[in-house]
Amino acid sequence: MNIKHNIMNNPLQHKKLNCFLQTRAEANEATEEIIKHGLIPHGLSCKDWDIVCILPRIGDGNFCDLGADGSFILQNLVHCGHEGLKYGIDLAFPENPPAPEGIKYFKGDLMHTHFEDGLFTTLTCLSVVEHQVNYAELAQECARLLAPGGQLFLTCDYWEPKVNTEGMKLYSLNWEILDKSNILALVDEMAKAGLKITSEIDWTLNEAVITPAYCSPVQGVSYTFGVFHFIKQP
Repeated sequence: MNIKHNIMNNPLQHKKLNCFLQTRAEANEATEEIIKHGLIPHGLSCKDWDIVCILPRIGDGNFCDLGADGSFILQNLVHCGHEGLKYGIDLAFPENPPAPEGIKYFKGDLMHTHFEDGLFTTLTCLSVVEHQVNYAELAQECARLLAPGGQLFLTCDYWEPKVNTEGMKLYSLNWEILDKSNILALVDEMAKAGLKITSEIDWTLNEAVITPAYCSPVQGVSYTFGVFHFIKQP
């Protein structure tokens, strides 16, 4: 099977972006699609949704995952025969972190990287912005790193109305489940930096898919995921 051809031309390209994970069934379907197309599943169906929304839209060209500890996007790009740099950066990495063949990892702050201007055609930042990330600094760094016409895919924890996570930490960092006001502020900072969201956001919510009985890291906290797509303006 030509995996790269199969993935780049399969119906997953038509998954919606700028929206939210609606049901647990939708997450389970994502895992089934990943297995069907010979990809590497995350192990949590709720995170496989990220992969099926984003991976088919990543063409060849230099790529970087911002917040790449345990990155299944990078592993799947190698698996699909992606051509171009495949970098990942994360503060959680040790110095000179080991990486699978075809991938290069760097220890560093994703808001202040050492990579050259315009190096990448695609960036991902998956389940990161809820952990002490300054939206303006992130937007400015992404805009600097992307070539004109380059794209950024971003996912985050989300619920409306606001879920109180005050005092809660994940990965030794403060944890905030974003609400509508947070998303609007993030989109605004991206726009100021020259990164335009690719469509209106569909604010529809169905289930709080992530629950204490399914993937939630904290008892009593339920929410879902959002996925957003930005393009760097010429």
